[in-house]
Order: sequence, then C-alpha cells, then structure tokens
Amino acid sequence: MQRRVVLPMMAAWALLVLQGCASLGSSYEKPDVRLANVEMLRANLWEQTFRLQLRVDNPSSRRLPIRGMRYQVYLNDVRLATGVSDNHFTVPAYGSEHFDLTVRSNLWRHLGDLTKLVDGRQPIRYRIEGHIRTGLLFGSTINLYEDGVLDPAQLSF
Repeated sequence: MQRRVVLPMMAAWALLVLQGCASLGSSYEKPDVRLANVEMLRANLWEQTFRLQLRVDNPSSRRLPIRGMRYQVYLNDVRLATGVSDNHFTVPAYGSEHFDLTVRSNLWRHLGDLTKLVDGRQPIRYRIEGHIRTGLLFGSTINLYEDGVLDPAQLSF
C-alpha cells in the first residue's frame, strides 16, 4: 500500500523538478553586468578600500534572483583585488538593478605604476572576472567578464 502511494509521489516530484529545470533553460537569457562607478572609500599604507557599483541588466522575461558572487578585479592586468560577496537581490524581468561591492586591496607594491598612470592622465584598462550565483533551489552560475577603460581625470583619490 505504501509503495503505491510513494512511487507516484516520487514520479510527480521528479516531473516537477525536470519541468522547472527545463523552463529555466528555455526562457533564460544571460544578464549583462557592467561597471557603473568606482569610489575610493579609505586608504592607508597597507590597505585600500573601494566601492565598485555594478549594474545588472536582465533581458529575460523572468525575474533574476542573485545570491552571491566571486570576483577578481584587474587594473592594466595587475590584480587589484579578489573576493566574494553574499549580496542577495532580485533583478526584475526586462529590468536593471545596481549593487555595490566593497573591495579591499593592497596596492603598495604597485603604487608607483598606478601613480604614474593616474598622474600621466593615461586611460586605465580594467577587467572584472568571476562567477555570479543565481536562483533559489535550482540556480545556475553566470560567468562574469567585464572590461573597459577608466578615465583618470574622472577618478577622485
């Protein structure tokens, strides 16, 4: 008797799970992640703290729950920082959302090179790499790769 009840329940649960995974894959479009702003919060000899503001654009017809990320930040191919974030937020369907990352780094060994870049008013290439974790139960991982150029004239230190 228990077997007659348990097997159909397990089959129904498996179908629901498979249908949920299939619906995620068919209507899901990869979001676009861009650097929106950089702000230096604090600096001393051993550690610098920056706030990076990222914008996530969701081109999908479904809301996108973000559940955290792992990242690395580079300036002119010099690794500025690595870290993780447990920011939880949801990007609406066909919408955008901003979120902040607090990044800590030790630029002491690269200070001379970075000072020359900023003082020379030369454009600074940046790159952000990592993974963003999405979803609730059956989430996926989005590879993050953003690169561009910062204008030193618009940076405040």
